[in-house]
Amino acid sequence: MLRNGFLLCVLILAGCGSKQEQSPAAASGPANTSAPTQNEAAPAAQAQPRPMPTEVATQKPAAPPSRSAAELSARAEQLFRSGDAVGAVRALTQAIASDPTASDPYVQRGAILAQAGLLPRAVADVSQAIKLRPEDPRLRNTRGFYFLSQKDYDHALQDFNDAIGLDLTYPHPYNNRGLVRIAKGELENAVRDFDEALKLDPKYHDALNNRGLALIQLKRYDESIESFAAALEIKPEFAGTWNNRATAYHLMGDNEQAIEDLTQAIKLSPEQRNYWLKRGEVFDALGRTDSARSDRDHVEWMDQLAESSRRIGLTPGDASHWVRRGQLYLHGGQLEQALSDFNHALELDPNSALAYSGRAAVYLRQGKLEQAVQDCNVAIAREPHHAAYSVRGDAFLEQGDYDHAIEDYGAARRLDQNVARAYLLRSEQHKAAGEIEQASADLEQARTLEANLTGGAGSGSAADTPRTPAREFPPADAEPQP
Repeated sequence: MLRNGFLLCVLILAGCGSKQEQSPAAASGPANTSAPTQNEAAPAAQAQPRPMPTEVATQKPAAPPSRSAAELSARAEQLFRSGDAVGAVRALTQAIASDPTASDPYVQRGAILAQAGLLPRAVADVSQAIKLRPEDPRLRNTRGFYFLSQKDYDHALQDFNDAIGLDLTYPHPYNNRGLVRIAKGELENAVRDFDEALKLDPKYHDALNNRGLALIQLKRYDESIESFAAALEIKPEFAGTWNNRATAYHLMGDNEQAIEDLTQAIKLSPEQRNYWLKRGEVFDALGRTDSARSDRDHVEWMDQLAESSRRIGLTPGDASHWVRRGQLYLHGGQLEQALSDFNHALELDPNSALAYSGRAAVYLRQGKLEQAVQDCNVAIAREPHHAAYSVRGDAFLEQGDYDHAIEDYGAARRLDQNVARAYLLRSEQHKAAGEIEQASADLEQARTLEANLTGGAGSGSAADTPRTPAREFPPADAEPQP
């Protein structure tokens, strides 16, 4: 069962790589696909490559396009840089109208449309460019890439074959044709295509990575690991390759090494939930159930965060959604994001007691104890609730105000290590003041609490007691409640 789960990301091309690690155009297509490169996209007249989402093959016309079309293309580039893809498409459409014989605006517009997931329209644009420049292999490779992204493997194969026929020294279509072979189950032919690409460019990371994927499916795990290792020497920052090599290690039974590789993948791309899930599976295989549960809990947190963001997108004026996401960010230790959400919630609803107590919890983690107490005071004045008393109790504890800390813990109905610590520290305070009876009572209370919490005898030293602020959050499937 576990091995089948690991194979799933290999067997479906769209599952193994991070979308953020591919080119923007590749994000809507198969993972580990060699999208046409940005370096090839830049016209010869430019010193810097165009920031287009996939390859824009360089046009070599007998005469340059009209100045009006060039200006519009430059404007499109500026708009795309600023995030205005719609404006960029409009500018490129005007450039095409200004000079219908120029192919670059078609290719550039197609790249933006592909990034937006409008692949049929992207194909139409590149097809028009091919009519204008039929001998350019890069255009064939670009269109083939879009066909591949649509899983139109027959047309993709034809374009990659044509690109290879037009330029036998161009490695990208060999690599992309290899991906078509994988999709068709022609694994040996896929490996041969990746090998051809690597003969032309031995440092071709994508070809090495994809070759490893094909070898995994052929159950040639040692060879796949060698291929991934070579890819990582070239591009160690690519999380997908670490993830893929972990798959190979797991399938050959080396789960400890799989954990190491998945941990590196998570470090590089912590937003990829499948890396956490897969590491949890391997932890389970090793019998490390606590670690497996921790990874699954993190995935659940990620899913809750995504759902909370979705709700904010639907009703951005609802302060409770911002509070909920702020609580989730706080739970995940992302304090700046949490603070921003709580502040925004207070802009929408200045009377939100939960937003004040949430912001207080952030201040507490940041060591801003006075601000934490002030926000809790406001929250309690507006709507007394456990979270505000709890956070204020922790702030008082860190300030050495044990009387108020214990009082707030009682209001919050807390029984944990911090409560035991407060009694223990107050006991030491009483002892130093010569108040032996009060010291003994507090020490007994601290020991009783610790015994109940740990199932054994309590600690006699304040230094031995963890200083972990409590975190109280509403259930994941509920709106915040007092």
